[in-house]
Amino acid sequence: MKNCLSLINKKTLIYLGATLSICLFSPLNYAANYPSVYIDTIQNPSDGYTINLSASNVQISKTPTIASNGDFFYQVGPTFTVDKGAKGQVQSSGMVNCIGSYVKQFPEGTKTKGDNHLHRIFVYSPQMPYTLNGLPVFQLSYNTFITIVPPDDIINKWNTIGKNARFCNPSTSMLKDYFTKGKNKDYSIDKFYYQFPFKISVFIRKRNIDGITIIPSSDFAGYARAWTNIADTSLAFSSLPQFMPINSTTAPMRLVGATLISPAECRTDVGYNLVINHGVLNAEKYESRVVRPINFSCDHVVPTPVEFELFYTKDGDSQQRLPLKVDGTNRTIYSKIQMIDAETGNRGQKFTSRVGQYKQIQIESILKGTNASGGNYSGTAILIAAYP
Repeated sequence: MKNCLSLINKKTLIYLGATLSICLFSPLNYAANYPSVYIDTIQNPSDGYTINLSASNVQISKTPTIASNGDFFYQVGPTFTVDKGAKGQVQSSGMVNCIGSYVKQFPEGTKTKGDNHLHRIFVYSPQMPYTLNGLPVFQLSYNTFITIVPPDDIINKWNTIGKNARFCNPSTSMLKDYFTKGKNKDYSIDKFYYQFPFKISVFIRKRNIDGITIIPSSDFAGYARAWTNIADTSLAFSSLPQFMPINSTTAPMRLVGATLISPAECRTDVGYNLVINHGVLNAEKYESRVVRPINFSCDHVVPTPVEFELFYTKDGDSQQRLPLKVDGTNRTIYSKIQMIDAETGNRGQKFTSRVGQYKQIQIESILKGTNASGGNYSGTAILIAAYP
């Protein structure tokens, strides 16, 4: 809806003994087994694992999943499985450097023993204080949430897994090539599957009554695999980073969003745009109140709770009113804008009303002020009507 107003204004040491023996020491050759820990890293940060909601016609469930706090959530599409040979809505791409963004060498004398692999999923979205199906919930956006289920306890913590991994394991020859010659190995990301499967579910909290749901794209997590050849795995654990940006992980994990269109349960008589025009007012002293109705016709068999909310970008106005500006300038006046339930008289910028087959919501805009600069002022607010 628009408010429109026109106003007029980075030593080698040589030791010589009695027997004339020569001992050479180099920091990079202090131990034949090269005790170290390192993390495999994607070469191109744009690669990794991608869940593409636009890859097929995913639907929003009409049956709610009830969170531990009682809130209703609606699953988007099926549960997505990130696994070996993933196809369809989950795609994998890219090459991985064995010794990547993080590498640490341990002192001479550090005991080595075979190889150990450690794993972690770094989740970059905040965890919510409730669960869904008994699982932690992470918020991607205002209305988008996910759950992630790996077979082992590796969400936001380094841990071992129940399978033996291959590729990039710390062989003496590979470590020697890296530390003495700067040579590295790389493999396709498809080789990194021993930690799978990961099961990821996407949810929304609010279903818009017009059937249009926008889910934004998100770089929501990064899978990281670390290797070590030191015998004391706890020492390796303690040396690993507790945060890594997504471009430093082994496999970035991304959601490609989409605009999902479901059958609309309600329609309006104004479509997607309501213009509130205050006309031409006196810049020296102006006062105007305009009320415009939005009529909803719905397919509800019984009156159904619907949450109505007005959204707009606020500035420093103490009254948190809707700013109206002249394009290309900082000239601003303000509209006190709110909704009114024509049936109950309930008013405000957010409320819940029961909607049967018909509901009228009125939008009220009040302008009041003095000594404004002349110009054509406009501002935009968004009305979201959704099932709570």
